[in-house]
Amino acid sequence: MHHLRVLRLILLPLLILTAASSALAANQLRGHPSPYLALHGDDPVDWKTWQDEVFTRAKAENRLILVSIGYFSCHWCHVMQRESYSDQSIAAILNRSYIAVKVDRELDPDLDQRLISFVEKIRGSAGWPLNVFLTPDGYPVTGFTYLPRASFIDVLQQLEVEWRSKHAQISAAAQEFFLTQMQDFENQAFMAPDIPAKQLVDAFVSQAMLAADEMQGGFGNTSKFPNVPQMDALLDIISRYPQLDQDLADFVQLTLHSMATKNLHDHVNDGFFRYTTDPDWQTPHYEKMLYDNAQLATLYLRAHRLWPDKGYADIASRTLDFVETNLKHPDGGYISSLSAVDRSDKEGGAYLWTRDQLANQLTRDEVDYLARQGQFDTNTEEFLIAALSGPAASGEAGRNASILGKLKRRGSSSMPADSKRLASWNAMMLEALTLAADNDERFAKPAATLFHSMRAEFYDNGALIRFAGNAGVADAVLEDYAQVAHAFLNYGRRFDNEVAIDSSRRLTENAHLLFLKNDRWQQKSRSLIPLAPGKWIIPDLVFYSPMTLWLEVALAVPGLAAETRREARQMLQRASREMLDSPYFYGSFIMLRIDQQG
Repeated sequence: MHHLRVLRLILLPLLILTAASSALAANQLRGHPSPYLALHGDDPVDWKTWQDEVFTRAKAENRLILVSIGYFSCHWCHVMQRESYSDQSIAAILNRSYIAVKVDRELDPDLDQRLISFVEKIRGSAGWPLNVFLTPDGYPVTGFTYLPRASFIDVLQQLEVEWRSKHAQISAAAQEFFLTQMQDFENQAFMAPDIPAKQLVDAFVSQAMLAADEMQGGFGNTSKFPNVPQMDALLDIISRYPQLDQDLADFVQLTLHSMATKNLHDHVNDGFFRYTTDPDWQTPHYEKMLYDNAQLATLYLRAHRLWPDKGYADIASRTLDFVETNLKHPDGGYISSLSAVDRSDKEGGAYLWTRDQLANQLTRDEVDYLARQGQFDTNTEEFLIAALSGPAASGEAGRNASILGKLKRRGSSSMPADSKRLASWNAMMLEALTLAADNDERFAKPAATLFHSMRAEFYDNGALIRFAGNAGVADAVLEDYAQVAHAFLNYGRRFDNEVAIDSSRRLTENAHLLFLKNDRWQQKSRSLIPLAPGKWIIPDLVFYSPMTLWLEVALAVPGLAAETRREARQMLQRASREMLDSPYFYGSFIMLRIDQQG
């Protein structure tokens, strides 16, 4: 019973630290090259960055570590910064009793994913801002997402009391929870070379269609995300098995149509938002991310190969033009995102319209025309403009084009930008531009420009820099190596560029050395906190599985070390109970396995 009481303790938002007397360094985030971390540079909290010194101090002073993770375009991250981290009374508690660490999730995706997994385990769900308390040895104790100021103060004060009186029990319980609940052994990892290909495909399709919204497209019945890896796997399956039920192709086309014609897409400025908060694709969460737009452009280009009469290539081209116009960095490459909130802290500020704002841009006759076309709800104070071009547009094409030109003056460029240039995200853009050049030669030049920028900014003699211009700020992870190697190989093949192909080979070999530990993949070569054994098979999440991307390159790139190629072929035979039970998250690996089987 004593064990159960201690275990329950770590699942509650109660714990903390003795008021140590030694002062911490002042806020380290002022002027940080990450716009998200710099946003917290004037907080009264003595923020630290994620570094060895945090744990040295935590052990010396017996303090809990607060790791607060967010990102620049996150609306609720801004809210919590304004309500809590700018507050003097909260800062006093944190500075007195904790070591407070701020992390940009886009700079350390591995740490973010590990702590997200912990909070999902104890809360059932997780998101950002993510706030997790660690023991001085790096074991997570408790965590949560956004809390209002008063609730956050209550948690900090209760944790303070609990840690002071029970830190030994809490530390032991946190370690035990990690060792028993967070090891992620992936349910019986094994080799299974003889699983019939069709069995894997049928299992993937069956599970995908169970989650499919066959009325509105997409997966699930709450919020709607693009789910690009799953959609791409379905495209591969339709291409490979044309005899499959037409319902599958209908669902994929419905999803592609809904994403492009409803409010996941910005019909004035182009580009896609990150997701919609409703199942009808009507209410966007207003971040615009480089990775979403690059991956969606690629998805629509691949769909165009199957169905060239659906206008998918045009959607992809407009998306890439949006990225070129709004996310291009003056020093080369592309920045990470546009914020969900404008400079007045209004969510969706550049995208929502009132009738008065329309009247400032358009004539009265044009406003009345849009109202007659059902372009906005006359009973709603603020609204989004519906499609004025493409398959969902109504009215007169010439008049629509004229109105659209006037509306663009307000532009998404007015939204604050996260200027970070990340290796893996730029690689996704290079993939899209390389593929787009097959349909429109005008994309060949920006593809070449991006390749040379990436070689200059991210590539260093077979190693990678994750954050362009800031090699010491963030470690490159497996995601970077896999995405960049894959993009370089495709670029090198398309444009007959031996430098790109050789760079791809070197990155593939280095990734094998850095991230494969005891036959399991780690995202990061070095960690400050205790690690689970790693992944036997890495699933698809928001991005394609980096293991699958690495395998694709390792099986194809010329000149790879024979032993590395042999290991890659063996990895194709991997299976796990999780993969067989939840194939929805393993589509890219399943399809690569089938492609290699022939």
